[in-house]
Amino acid sequence: MSHWPQAILFDFDGVIVNSEPLHFQAFVETLAEHDILLTELEYYAELIGFDDKGAFKYIFAKNKKPLDPKTFLEVMTRKSQLMMQRIESRQFAALPGVEEFVRGLWRNYPLAICSGALREEIEAMLIGISLRDCFSVIVAAEDVTVGKPDPMGYQLTTRLLAEKFKKPLQPADCLIVEDAPSVTQSVRKVGFPVLAVTTSYPADKLGDANWVVPTLEPDVVKKKLPQLKLGI
Repeated sequence: MSHWPQAILFDFDGVIVNSEPLHFQAFVETLAEHDILLTELEYYAELIGFDDKGAFKYIFAKNKKPLDPKTFLEVMTRKSQLMMQRIESRQFAALPGVEEFVRGLWRNYPLAICSGALREEIEAMLIGISLRDCFSVIVAAEDVTVGKPDPMGYQLTTRLLAEKFKKPLQPADCLIVEDAPSVTQSVRKVGFPVLAVTTSYPADKLGDANWVVPTLEPDVVKKKLPQLKLGI
């Protein structure tokens, strides 16, 4: 772990798996039960980067709808149920190049996931794409008091990896792989370098990232970051 990066921290939805359409559908169905219409344009333009708690608070406020604790619990539970139904029916897949990229990295670096998704969802999808064994630490929505785009989750992930591998780790030692401009901006401010992938936003929206790639196919990433060790 003497060379940069010393660890690699991945976002999940839109980076590891093509799960944003599932989240969108689950939000649409949940919100419709409360007479709120969510468009696909609105979801991708405004909600990517939020965890479920933040997304519901944002969209209820935008629509001038009250979100009392009872309603909040109802929508969180309902959305989670709908999401798990879609996961169980295998309505997702790893994004292009991800399996080869992650497998190429995991023998050389500690890998972790930091996501605004719920742990149950992350675990189920990782098992579904046969990559669960590659990640030493998973930080999910329920592990932080302030969700994305706040950098708290990535800071916690870094600390947990440092404890697990008994090595000091600072933000500058880690490479974050993200797809959300709001998260990229927030983590860069606290010292994390970012590799952004254009799965959810075009490159011109990801200008705060250190590097931008269209996919995580190993050959594509190596052109931007030749120092990355891939393979045995």
